[in-house]
Amino acid sequence: MHKSTVFTFGLLLSSLVMLTAMPLFFNNNNVAMAQGYDTYGDSYSKYPTDDKKYECRTGPFEGFFVSSVEFCKHIKFDDKKDRDSKVGPQGPIGPQGPAGATGATGATGPAGPQGIQGIQGPPGITQLNSTNVYLVFNQSRLVSGVSNETFAQCDKGDVVLNGAYTLDVENPSNFILYQNGAFRIIEGSGFPSTPNGWDVILSVEGTDIRLTVGAFCFDNPPAHIP
Repeated sequence: MHKSTVFTFGLLLSSLVMLTAMPLFFNNNNVAMAQGYDTYGDSYSKYPTDDKKYECRTGPFEGFFVSSVEFCKHIKFDDKKDRDSKVGPQGPIGPQGPAGATGATGATGPAGPQGIQGIQGPPGITQLNSTNVYLVFNQSRLVSGVSNETFAQCDKGDVVLNGAYTLDVENPSNFILYQNGAFRIIEGSGFPSTPNGWDVILSVEGTDIRLTVGAFCFDNPPAHIP
């Protein structure tokens, strides 16, 4: 009975010693944890400072201010936060916006000053005379009973002003200028065969008949050579 009491007393004493030592153990552990926290004091802080201004948004240092964002990135995050931080797929392209207003058209500038007047040209021709008009002739022997054509041609580049014709008949007794009651004479200028001359087309009956056609031509440079 005495031994049992002593054993029980010893067990209680041991328990009391352990209970007394527990606060000391936890205090020491808290000191160690506090000291361990202090060892990271140069890396992160719970409040922003001049040298620790970046707040970690994720990871073990979430909510702490650090001197570099690398302290937040170099430690692997837990799977849930990794999934939450992933970027989703890109959305569809939005509709095209309305076109901007067109700028106003520039105003036309003022007209420039008038240029210097050119040198006056030589006076034009005011009258027709022997210096600027010449006469050309052409003669042919006509064939009886057919259409005969004879024309007087001006120089190339000159202009026909007028024309005339004459008939020279050796035997007037058998000469006829018309046939079947209709005249067969065509006279004028601008025909395809003579664009700048005088043309005469006629039908006669008879022999030894000569047709002479003359054209009055205006002389453009170069001057006409007789």
